[in-house]
Amino acid sequence: MSKLRCQWAGAVAAVGGLLWTGWAGAAHVLGRTPAPVVGTIVVSALGVVAGCYAVEEFYGQRMKRPGTAGAWLGGLAALVFGIGQGLRLATGGGEATLAIGGLGLSVGSLLMATGLVRTRIQPPWLGVVLAIGTIGFLLYEAVPAAAALYGLAWVALGQDFYRHDPPDGRFGEPGADYGWLS
Repeated sequence: MSKLRCQWAGAVAAVGGLLWTGWAGAAHVLGRTPAPVVGTIVVSALGVVAGCYAVEEFYGQRMKRPGTAGAWLGGLAALVFGIGQGLRLATGGGEATLAIGGLGLSVGSLLMATGLVRTRIQPPWLGVVLAIGTIGFLLYEAVPAAAALYGLAWVALGQDFYRHDPPDGRFGEPGADYGWLS
């Protein structure tokens, strides 16, 4: 991935993370999810799609499994989640699409977090924050503000993509075999 494409994907992921944090906080304060907040959810989900794309393109060769599978699943599921939220906004339905997208996004994010921690490409705390944020996202129905940590994890990952060149071994040896089940 070129540095410019990585920077754009990182910027979009960081903005998506900010929007994610914002809608989670707004839903918590309001106690419900009004239409403007649902619209923000759709846009933030597209930011997560860009973030998953950046993780796969930026680190894909070194993350191997399960991180690569998580990035692909997370990106696809974030798209489905965004479509479900769009259906919710347009028709008031889309619950099944939301459920499938939310479950896939959670599983993909946990796999990606595992890959980030295991390969030490990023500082390990970023993978841990992504995993804890994913669990918070799963607790959204009980405590909407818990999903805000997931957005903050994407802000941190997005700013890292924006600031740095492609991997140079900052947190691991570039030629080392970090494979899982290899």
